[in-house]
Amino acid sequence: MCPRDAPRRYAHPKIVIEYCDRSNSQSTQASPLEACTSTSGWETGATSWCPFATFAAQVRAMASWPSIEIGGRKVEGISIAGQETCIILPQLSLALDTGRCPQRSAFQRTVLLSHAHMDHIGGLPFHVATRALQGLPPTTVVLPSCVAKATEGLLEAHRALDGSEMRCDILPCKPGDELVLMNKLICRPFQTFHPVPSQGYTLFSRKQKLKAEYIGRPSEEIRDLRLSGQVVTEQLETCELAFTGDTGPEFITAEGSADALRARLLIMELTFLDDKVAPESAHEMGHMHIDDLVDHADKFKNEHILLIHFSARYSAAQIFENLDDRLPADLRKRCIPFMNGFLDYSKA
Repeated sequence: MCPRDAPRRYAHPKIVIEYCDRSNSQSTQASPLEACTSTSGWETGATSWCPFATFAAQVRAMASWPSIEIGGRKVEGISIAGQETCIILPQLSLALDTGRCPQRSAFQRTVLLSHAHMDHIGGLPFHVATRALQGLPPTTVVLPSCVAKATEGLLEAHRALDGSEMRCDILPCKPGDELVLMNKLICRPFQTFHPVPSQGYTLFSRKQKLKAEYIGRPSEEIRDLRLSGQVVTEQLETCELAFTGDTGPEFITAEGSADALRARLLIMELTFLDDKVAPESAHEMGHMHIDDLVDHADKFKNEHILLIHFSARYSAAQIFENLDDRLPADLRKRCIPFMNGFLDYSKA
């Protein structure tokens, strides 16, 4: 996990990675309670919140919370291949998959599930039950349509075992659909490639922008045009974030993936990093190999790429070494490895 000594920072252009002991009153990072009630975020103004200070105090009492800030966007959680993946975006009250439901993830109102392997869905009943226990609004679960019935069966079994209602809202969807999330972001699934049914998600913000022909005109004139019924603005849509879940490299060239490859932040799996596992073997398992990233380097137009889901066979030092040695320089400077859970990160 993260070191317990004084905060240690790792520099990267536009990125700050800081690990600190949140039980230490000297820490400059926000407490979990402050993070839960934060109103900072993207222009959509999304907010996560916590009405129960006692529950937040339990979280604050946890020894450490690893947090990564990428271009002003806070990312938390953990992702280790075959063990658990749960990416937490507290400013959006959003969790991407929930393998074992880290306690912090229970504060997130919405869960986007990429597929139903246990290291990605296993924590869902606990997430739903925890929110119910604390009196928080029910979890909203967005998931592939074809696994909705089985997921409801999973929750029903836990309701019977737990003896409680465990309310949640299940929203099945498929590539081509569009959902408006609680944080006002537009969610569009896209096709991914894994041995079981799977999909990734792109999240868009929308805002109104003054049309080019009216820029620079007096405000009174703009007002009069509006009052006369003239449309003076146009809708601007920005792909803020994309999440692949588990997938092979076919998604890179698949129809419908263009938005993911230009998202401001792409959260993408990269399970295998060396030649001990051949790319072909990685693809058979429905996973990415570092050679895939190299081969398609020119297709990634993202500002930042958060690489997740590394195999547990790698140490932190090996992860950094392979990324540094094998990725093209322009791509490498945009790639951030998600190291939470790799025990020797402090030595890397």
